[in-house]
Amino acid sequence: MRSRIEISLVFIVMLIITSGCGSTARTEAVGPPPPATDRMSDGSWSDDVLQGTWEGTAWRINSRGASRILDRLEITCEPNGLLRVKREWQTIEGAGGHKGRTPVMKDEEDLIGVFDARTGRFRFVEMEEPGTMEGHLVDRDTIDLFSTQPGRQPSTSHAQLQRQPAP
Repeated sequence: MRSRIEISLVFIVMLIITSGCGSTARTEAVGPPPPATDRMSDGSWSDDVLQGTWEGTAWRINSRGASRILDRLEITCEPNGLLRVKREWQTIEGAGGHKGRTPVMKDEEDLIGVFDARTGRFRFVEMEEPGTMEGHLVDRDTIDLFSTQPGRQPSTSHAQLQRQPAP
């Protein structure tokens, strides 16, 4: 008797599992599909979301004074959240900056960095000077960036950079 009840319960459970939803209601899509993003289903970013060229203007203050600069980053994403960056900046107005101890109005710098896809935060360090940058993704086409450099020629700035179209 007990095995007959167990078999009946198994049959009922299997019937429920395999029968599916019996609703005949229909739904239709309304409006355009949502825009594509680089966010995963768990809310994290794709590992290569920073890949590409980013550009924007910022005000910077350093040992020479205040300057408005055009900042450009070319970011290459590598496995495991590692980054290689070429930074180019150019003075639009103001005092300019330094390359080593030489005053300059523009410069190029190589940086390395890391990216946390769970949070969208990243950090870079300059290869030739003690400068660091840190920031986060605002959205897939905007990054918020803070730059600091301690030492004899201190410098700091804040910028929002926009993704540039691929050539």
